[in-house]
Amino acid sequence: MSKRVYQLQVWKDELGFAAAHFITMRGKCERLHGHNYRVTIEVSGTLGPDQYVIDFGVLKRHAREIARSLDHRVLLAAENEQLTFTHSADHVQVQYGAKQYVFPRDEVILLPIQNTTAELLATYFCTTLCERLQHEDTSQLQSVGVWVSEGPGQQALARQEWH
Repeated sequence: MSKRVYQLQVWKDELGFAAAHFITMRGKCERLHGHNYRVTIEVSGTLGPDQYVIDFGVLKRHAREIARSLDHRVLLAAENEQLTFTHSADHVQVQYGAKQYVFPRDEVILLPIQNTTAELLATYFCTTLCERLQHEDTSQLQSVGVWVSEGPGQQALARQEWH
């Protein structure tokens, strides 16, 4: 007999974050702009002995901490080969062709991604969440997914199979 698989979602205002970014695409660099990102966590798995897949509180705590680390920051794609970064103790300078930005160091987060698209922000969030969940009881999980929405009607999902 096969086990029933359950899918859970968690979305709360506290899981969102407001941040600035720009992406490079088709030989151009967008203008710096911001979004009020919304995050939805989606997991699937089987029921454990206590009749739940994973504690909602665990998911919310980790997602909230990740969202806080991104909130009110300039998100920069550290692995974007089209961007050049110069660091000092107090500032980060980013250059794309003749375009230059200088940001206070404490207002920037350099993400290990190639672009700050919704897809790759969802990937970063999902990867970070999965790393954190390694230290929790996740024996019932089968997959972890993260939706990142830039605004109404446009969002991206990154999903990772578990174990």
